[in-house]
Amino acid sequence: MSLRALKKLITDNIIKAVLFISLVCFLSLTLQGLLTWQSLPSHSYTKRTDNSVFLYHNRKMTFSTVAPGNITMNYLALKKIEQMKKELNDTVLVNETMFPAKRIGKYLLLDPDLCKSVEMVDIIIIVHTAPENLDKRQRIRDSFAKASLFRPFDIRVAFLLGKPANKTLERVLWMEHARYNDTVMGDFNDDYRNLSLKGVMGFRWVSEYCPNSEFVLKIDDDVLVNMFKLLYSFLSHMSGKRKSIFCNLWHSGSVTILREGKWKVASHVFSSRTTFPYDYCSGFLVLMTTDLMKPMYEAALTTPFFWIDDLYLFGMLPLVVGDVTYYNYELHRYLSANEGKAMNCTQELGPRCPIFATLIENDFWPYWDTIKGLYTSDYWHLQQRFIH
Repeated sequence: MSLRALKKLITDNIIKAVLFISLVCFLSLTLQGLLTWQSLPSHSYTKRTDNSVFLYHNRKMTFSTVAPGNITMNYLALKKIEQMKKELNDTVLVNETMFPAKRIGKYLLLDPDLCKSVEMVDIIIIVHTAPENLDKRQRIRDSFAKASLFRPFDIRVAFLLGKPANKTLERVLWMEHARYNDTVMGDFNDDYRNLSLKGVMGFRWVSEYCPNSEFVLKIDDDVLVNMFKLLYSFLSHMSGKRKSIFCNLWHSGSVTILREGKWKVASHVFSSRTTFPYDYCSGFLVLMTTDLMKPMYEAALTTPFFWIDDLYLFGMLPLVVGDVTYYNYELHRYLSANEGKAMNCTQELGPRCPIFATLIENDFWPYWDTIKGLYTSDYWHLQQRFIH
């Protein structure tokens, strides 16, 4: 090889090496710049059609985080919470007592496998019950919460409790749980003014241990539910809905704030109002889609406590969650506070009676036997075959 050709070869190789190193440096700098750009905060935002605002962090759409807790909240939710704090104006509440989700503590009783025996639970019934009401829990187990009566539907029941003050009663509750495995007890005192805590515990429990349910039926233990009618007549109209609540609905501004008696609200709370400023449900029976359980529990991490559970659980928390749809199942049409009226309706109209639940005190078993007789008769089963 001539000297001239050798020099050209060396020069070409040097140029190639320089180009290769330059390319590597360029790619390295580009990658570094890309990573740096992704790590920078961005102040841009976008609005959805529901007017909720989402912030962009790290170029990925997320909710802005609200400390403390794991909940993430959007801008409108934060504004609602700040307004609620002003409305409640309760200086008695401090950080550790202001948020119900932080007060319910650990579970003292539960069966983690209650909903695991089937792929999907159609309805999980969560019952607000007082520790001493053993008879009321038993009659619910033996009637409209008895799963074997409603095949092919799958239902489950869980009874929600706080800690009783009586140690003897506490031992009885442990024995009850050992027998039935259907009670859930939280680490708070079972007291009338702690019903909001009990409800938040129920939301948390369903989200953790019964997420395979389609609907959550919250009732009090003095309610009788025509589960046949709910499953066969109403469930098909409810299926497929999301973030929905079915209840007797009280609209904002329609319920007077009482300043005396059992439902007395202190004068400094909602001090500028004569009526409650939120839509909410009559709490003796509320049906909810299960996809609301985790968001409502998380909302209770940052929504200040209010002791009237109907307003807090089914008014304030859904408002903070946002995008919740209420379906009004009116009292005196689909629900009743008068067991005599409900009984007469069922006796006169049979399965055509629109009432599917009533508050009840004295005639539980006569009414349930009437319902069961109607819906387990050969005639009714024949009708169902023709319908389906």
